[in-house]
Amino acid sequence: MDKKIFRAPNIQTALAGIKEELGPDAMILSTRKVPKSPRDPYAKTMFEVEAAIPSTGDNKPESPLVQDVKALKSDLAQIKDILSVAGFGSGVSSILCNHFESVGVLASLLRCGVSERLAADLVQKAALDLDKTLDTATQMKQLKKRVMGLCLDQFRTKDFFTRHNASGLPQVAAFVGPTGVGKTTTIAKLAACLSFTRKMKVGLVSIDNYRIGAFEQLKAYAGIMGLPCMPAFSRQDLACALDRMKSMDLVLIDTAGHSHYDKEKIDEILELVRNDFQISVHLTLSVTSELINMKEAASAFSVFNPDTYVFTKTDETKRCGKILDQAASYDLPVSLVTNGQKVPEDLIIPDRHELLKIILKKEPKGD
Repeated sequence: MDKKIFRAPNIQTALAGIKEELGPDAMILSTRKVPKSPRDPYAKTMFEVEAAIPSTGDNKPESPLVQDVKALKSDLAQIKDILSVAGFGSGVSSILCNHFESVGVLASLLRCGVSERLAADLVQKAALDLDKTLDTATQMKQLKKRVMGLCLDQFRTKDFFTRHNASGLPQVAAFVGPTGVGKTTTIAKLAACLSFTRKMKVGLVSIDNYRIGAFEQLKAYAGIMGLPCMPAFSRQDLACALDRMKSMDLVLIDTAGHSHYDKEKIDEILELVRNDFQISVHLTLSVTSELINMKEAASAFSVFNPDTYVFTKTDETKRCGKILDQAASYDLPVSLVTNGQKVPEDLIIPDRHELLKIILKKEPKGD
């Protein structure tokens, strides 16, 4: 097979030259963007296309028309990615100038809700020392693999809810967070999962005395599952409830949801669940919230020294990339993710790779 490299300012011009010189039976072997020389920063962008005329016995090449269509589709996809990142700040502009081959990966991160700052940082780190002698497709494959690895480094996961407790007493876990994030439903899902799947003895306690019907809702779930459920609106009530449930493997506590700006109400919950009860705390955030609100809520509820994140409502948004930013700004492992209203089906105790699929919206369900 006789090979020849064609250099042109764009793929279409190179293909036209190949067709003219080598004829319609020419086979495209590789394409790559030619890196600019540091000595000539004003040089025009160039592309190299390696082509050949197959010898007898070689596989029949695609027709020039098929090749042109594929090239056009590739260019249109790239234009779509460029348009999707247009209007972002200097960090994105710098990447487009210095690492143009990364535009597709960068656009994917931004579309799934990763912040501009974090997306640009991940792509820039991944593009360091990328082998520019490789063809564009191989560079893209390596870049994407590096970015996925860096994304995995942004967060941790932990299967927190187990039987293991050296004291012989039940593990006690309280769920805290802003109003409307789905704490009660999440507790019901977890209780069902642990009692039915892991065969654990689970008790429920509500200390939500603000929301009308809060205890009744939790008690209804408990009744369906055959689990004990008690209200506790003071430290004395809570101590009594925990004593009555000391034969349980796990006790889940539902707390009142409050605005993260309402420090007085947050302090009331903190007074109930302070550390002498040995209660683990799980910060529950909805990914339908704006990133700034998630960060402010995490800051307000940090007075509880939470042990894990619980992210809810991943089925209600395509922008789950905010989880990466939140985990990067306030380092906690992720213990639970919810992706729907069904109890107990729509609950995930994820490992890191499963959580990354959720963040990048790659689940079959579309979450």
